[in-house]
Amino acid sequence: MKIIDISSFDIVKTGIEFHVVTSSKESIAVAELLPDMERNEGAVFWLQPKNGTVEQQEACICVNGVYYGLNSKFEKAIFRNVRLTRDFKNLERLVDGTRKLVIPRRLFYEKLRTSRRVSKFAFILLCMLLMLLVMLL
Repeated sequence: MKIIDISSFDIVKTGIEFHVVTSSKESIAVAELLPDMERNEGAVFWLQPKNGTVEQQEACICVNGVYYGLNSKFEKAIFRNVRLTRDFKNLERLVDGTRKLVIPRRLFYEKLRTSRRVSKFAFILLCMLLMLLVMLL
């Protein structure tokens, strides 16, 4: 995971900071953090570039005072419970009225791609079953 310099960002939503005993700031034990992060959206800090838009927001975690961008594995673990429904919007409003993304953009696009692939497969399977039924009758 890469270190993020938060001086060029505004914090949109704060999360829970983790404290892990390590020998240096560069190396954190990702394997140790993963079980604690699973389905734990409260641990995520949402950062928006200064003068940036909602679409440019980044999700990150804070370990020992250092902010790290989420890699794909962490995104999938943290936001595993989010399902894309037919009218899913990747925006939500916080209590103070601030808009933020529900899930990171990269994960959102991956979930969209996967759902399209699954729905296309289901459509093809349905067509094949209908053709089989027509042939049997």
